[in-house]
Amino acid sequence: MKSMRIARMIALFVLLSISALFFSPIAVSAEELTPDIKAKSYILLDFDSGAVLGEFKADEERAPASMTKMMSAFVVLDKINEGKLKWEDVVTVSQRAANIEEAQIFLKAGQKVTVKELFTAMLVYSANDATVALSEHVGGTEEGFVELMNQKAQALGMVHTHYRCASGLDLHLYPDPPQVPGDHVMSARDSAILARELIRTYPEVLQTTAMTEATFFEGTDHALKKPNWNKMLPGFNQFYEGVDGLKTGHTNRAGYCFTGTAEQSGYRLISVVMGTSNEHARFAETKKLFDYGFGSFQPKEWIAKNGKIQGKETLALPNGVERTVPVVANDKLVIPARIGEEENYTIQVTFKKGVQAPLNKGDVVGEARLLYKNQPVKGVAPIQMVAAAPVEQASEFRLFFRKAGDTIKGWFN
Repeated sequence: MKSMRIARMIALFVLLSISALFFSPIAVSAEELTPDIKAKSYILLDFDSGAVLGEFKADEERAPASMTKMMSAFVVLDKINEGKLKWEDVVTVSQRAANIEEAQIFLKAGQKVTVKELFTAMLVYSANDATVALSEHVGGTEEGFVELMNQKAQALGMVHTHYRCASGLDLHLYPDPPQVPGDHVMSARDSAILARELIRTYPEVLQTTAMTEATFFEGTDHALKKPNWNKMLPGFNQFYEGVDGLKTGHTNRAGYCFTGTAEQSGYRLISVVMGTSNEHARFAETKKLFDYGFGSFQPKEWIAKNGKIQGKETLALPNGVERTVPVVANDKLVIPARIGEEENYTIQVTFKKGVQAPLNKGDVVGEARLLYKNQPVKGVAPIQMVAAAPVEQASEFRLFFRKAGDTIKGWFN
């Protein structure tokens, strides 16, 4: 009888364990919530904060194809901004630039074209001949221009990027390839960094990337109208609300790539997909990322500029005239939160060690960062916490009597 009772107890335990396995809620990680993206690598980030909302092999170095032209555009815009180049400057097309094939506006050697027209052709139609002509004009040679591109990548912190040409074409497609050592690669994260910094520095670039088509050599007998390769823009079959850029890319080596950006209700996202299977897929996979970003997250102000953080309103300052200094954030912290998961976010404040008086108003005393499930939100730099008021250093006389007073109080406590 005793053995039968033991057997029943074991059977009941097994039954309860199986029930718990099937009916208990299963914890789902943040990564598992990201949609299934059919790409060799991808990333999705919030434009304003840089917060990474989803990624896969985002640091893998891959051929970027014509997404390279975002950096070419950045270098040109820098020269415009520095006053070393003007939109109306005339470029004389070299034979080498005229020989470049694939996407092109059929430039002829010796032809005169403005910087503005070449820039538009580069970003709207991804014209390789226009890109090479522009690079030779700005850099003296394409090699000289590529050196500027690599310097800019380094300055932006693009650690998984190296350029060998201005266009992104596979070098075997160049009749006379640039003589630059190394491989031509860029990671999805670096492409997103590039796109974000390009838009932040020169937001007017979106006026060009949003063009659905452009006409070149207007008013001549060889006028040419070309569409934008970005089929998520208005009027195309894969239109997506709010898309206004940025750059497509395709070569046999790279597959089909796209760095896209879209804004809805003041909330802008940047996405990158690399190595998708076809032209349609690069936009279909981008749509999944945008749907996820706009549908699952909502921007939230976690800390106001000059705002205090609960529990960290002051910092002890033992050698100050005042024993504590009020502390505030020197900037606001706005980061998208997963809808319905606000309770999983916390603010972590870390004060510098050994902070002492004297302090001026605005002196940095620490930093604050946002955590999701106790882990820092990727891609977001912490904001500084600063002294909200000046505090003078206390004299030795004051500190002596303060210590004596504290000792006496301790006796009674």
